[in-house]
Amino acid sequence: MRDLFLIILIVFSCITFSLYGAERKVLLIGIDGLRSDVAFLANTPNIKYLANNGFGTYNSWHQDITISGPSWSSILCGVYHDKHGVLDNSFNGACYTKYPMINTLGKRINPNLKFGMYMEWDKLANQCKQLQWDELIEGKLGRTGRTQREGSQWLKQTDLDFCFIYLGAADCIGHISGFSLNNPFYVNAVERIDKAVGSFIEAINSRPNYENEDWLILLTTDHGGYLFSHGGLSVSERQLVWIAYSDRIKKVKVQTVDCGNMNDACNPYTSKDYRSCPVQVDIVATSLDHLLYRENQDLYSCSNCNIEGRSWLNEMGLSNSRTNDTYIALNGSGLHGRK
Repeated sequence: MRDLFLIILIVFSCITFSLYGAERKVLLIGIDGLRSDVAFLANTPNIKYLANNGFGTYNSWHQDITISGPSWSSILCGVYHDKHGVLDNSFNGACYTKYPMINTLGKRINPNLKFGMYMEWDKLANQCKQLQWDELIEGKLGRTGRTQREGSQWLKQTDLDFCFIYLGAADCIGHISGFSLNNPFYVNAVERIDKAVGSFIEAINSRPNYENEDWLILLTTDHGGYLFSHGGLSVSERQLVWIAYSDRIKKVKVQTVDCGNMNDACNPYTSKDYRSCPVQVDIVATSLDHLLYRENQDLYSCSNCNIEGRSWLNEMGLSNSRTNDTYIALNGSGLHGRK
């Protein structure tokens, strides 16, 4: 009986180490201009694998301006345009000093964290060059094959803690020929991106130290599209994919309701205290909660974080011994609502 107890204790200790001692990392896959219905109905086995075996929804909702500049700023800063200041693709008025991107936020709590991106879109790359990312690789807009090759090789060997890969072909094709499930060119662009997603997953799995790492993969988009454009409040522009996957994640298909838009008086914005689905500004909070689990208390006391999103790790079954809801203090006040 004593020997059996020792065996159980050793096994439990190994499992505990694998959960708590593994080196945590995040891959954010950002697909520009991805319509949610096309992601769901097209031949996208890799996106579907992440969705069916992970946590998330094809029915997240855009709560702000459905344009790339403001949207990627929201995804990377954890706040909306009323704070980060970006209204369009000119990036004029950006307030990244007061409301910084995830790399700055993470380093304020743990200066040893490393953040990098593979960026096809030169306008966003030019903004990020000024913001002290540890590594910034510039690709070519719409060249999915190149991003697939170079991004996969990067993931196999990088020592970064947070990796962001941006793919822009779907948006490019959508503007030229239409954002629609009935447009074979747009659908083909999405399906090629899905193959790249599969390569990124394989690259992570082939890392030499993978068994001692704990990867959280997040996949989302900046907006959908309607006809040849976006920027409006239609369902096809506002309905988003928001997916999280980890080897030990709890499979959850999130049931959602439209959580409003801050620019639509007829469909008012719902703050994080009341909405039931993950949205763009939650990417930062969820990523930092995963990366900074040892410094969890600092998430509450970070007086300069200024983010509006919330972490979904608890709902994913990845929160370990943390409290049920993890919020990063807004302006150090501990308040969870908008100001």
